[in-house]
Amino acid sequence: MDNLVQYAMAPTPNKSGAGAEGNSPGAGLMSLMPLVLIFILFYVLFILPQRKQQKKHKEALSLLKKGDEVVTSGGMFGTIAGFNERENTVYLKMAENVKIEIQRSSISGLRQANTPEQKK
Repeated sequence: MDNLVQYAMAPTPNKSGAGAEGNSPGAGLMSLMPLVLIFILFYVLFILPQRKQQKKHKEALSLLKKGDEVVTSGGMFGTIAGFNERENTVYLKMAENVKIEIQRSSISGLRQANTPEQKK
C-alpha cells in the first residue's frame, strides 16, 4: 500500500528533458481558462440583467408625478401627494386624512388597475 502511494506521488519523467514543472508555456493560462469562462457566464446571466432592471427602476422613479397610484416594496398602495426633493422622499396618501412619508426608492412601481378585462 505504501508503495502505491509513493508511486502515485512520484514525479513523472519528462521525455523532452526539461523539468516536470511547466510542460508548455500556455499551461498556466489554460488552467485559468475555466475560471474566466465561469466569470463571463455569471456576468452575462446575472449581472447584466440586474443592471438593466436597476436602470429601468431608476428611470421609472424619476418619472413619478403627483397623483400617480403606486405600490411600495412593502406592498402598500397609495397615491402620491407630494415630494420632498431635498430628502428624496415621497408623501403618499393612503386614505382620507392619512399621509405617510417614505423613501422614493421604496416605491416598487405603478399600481396596476383591476379591471374585469384583465382578470380573464
